[in-house]
Amino acid sequence: MIDYVKILVKDVDIDYLLNLSVLDFKIVVSESTGELSRKRIADYNYCKIIIYDSGIVLFTGSIHKMYNSLHDIKAPNYDKSKIYSGFNGNQFTIDQIFQVRDHLEELFDCTANQMLFQNIELGINTTPSFTPKLYLKGLLYHRNKQFEYRYENNLAQAPHQRYFLKIYNKSRQYNMSMNVLRIELKIIKTEELKTIGLKTFSDVNESTLSKAKEMLLKRFDEVVHYDYTISRKKLTYLEKNAIKNYSNPRYWINDLNPKYRDRHKKRLQKITAKYSKNLHLKLREEIMKKCVIINRLSENPKCVIINSSSIGLNITHYTF
Repeated sequence: MIDYVKILVKDVDIDYLLNLSVLDFKIVVSESTGELSRKRIADYNYCKIIIYDSGIVLFTGSIHKMYNSLHDIKAPNYDKSKIYSGFNGNQFTIDQIFQVRDHLEELFDCTANQMLFQNIELGINTTPSFTPKLYLKGLLYHRNKQFEYRYENNLAQAPHQRYFLKIYNKSRQYNMSMNVLRIELKIIKTEELKTIGLKTFSDVNESTLSKAKEMLLKRFDEVVHYDYTISRKKLTYLEKNAIKNYSNPRYWINDLNPKYRDRHKKRLQKITAKYSKNLHLKLREEIMKKCVIINRLSENPKCVIINSSSIGLNITHYTF
C-alpha cells in the first residue's frame, strides 16, 4: 500500500549515521559551478539518506523497492549490464511494511515516532484480466483535471494541489508476463495525511491503511473513463452520436459547460454499464481484492499473505 516516502527523521545522532559501514555519504559538487553542496547523500537500496548542514536528516525513496533489494528480489527484465533502478511491481504486504519500519528504526537508531512523513505514495498493483493500455487510453479526467500522459502513454496522471492521481502500466515497465496496472495517490501535502491519521511511521497500522484504501477508492471513483469495450453495434443512433464526444477528453474539459458535466457523465455511465465490459468497475473490484491484505488478522482472509523472514541489518562502525 505504501511505496515512495519522504521522511523527516528527528533527533537522530548524525555522528552515528556518518560512521555506519552500510552508508557511504558523499558531498555533492555542482557540475556548473564546482561549489560543494551543503548536504551529504548516501544511496541505500534504491533510496537516499540526506544529511544537511543544519542537522536535518531526510530519508527518501521507495520502501517497496528497498524491501525487494534487501531480499534480492529483482524485476523480470533485470539485466546486470544495464542501469537498474529497483523493482516494485509485485505485491507489498502490511507485514513487509512493518519489517521495513523495524529495519529503519535499527538503521537510524530511532523509534518510529521520530520518522515524520512529508510526502507519501499510497497505491495498489492490480492484476486485471485485460491489457492495461486498453484502460489507460480511455482516461478522460479527474475532478476537472485532464490526464497527462508519459512514457509512450503507459503512465497517466491527474495533478492536483495536494496530491497526484497516477495510473500506470507496471507490466510494461518491468516486462512482466502478467498484466499489472498500478493505481496510486502521490500525496504532497501533509493535510491529506491528517485525514487518515498518518503523521509518523508509528501510525501505520491496519486501521490507518484501511482509511488509506478508502481514500484511494474515493479518488478512483472520481475518475471519468471512456470504456473502449463498448459495443457500438448495439448502440442507438443518439448514443452513437453521443460517444463521439464522450470519448474525447477535450470535449469534457474545453467544450462542455461544467454545469452540464454531471448529466453527461451519468449518461456515459449508463451506456458503459449496459454495453461494455465495464473495465473501471473490474479495476475497482481488483483494488478491493488486493487491499484485503490490510486485514491480515481477520478470521477469514481473502488473500494469501506472503510470509517473509525479517530483514537483518549487520551494523558496524568505522573507527578512526
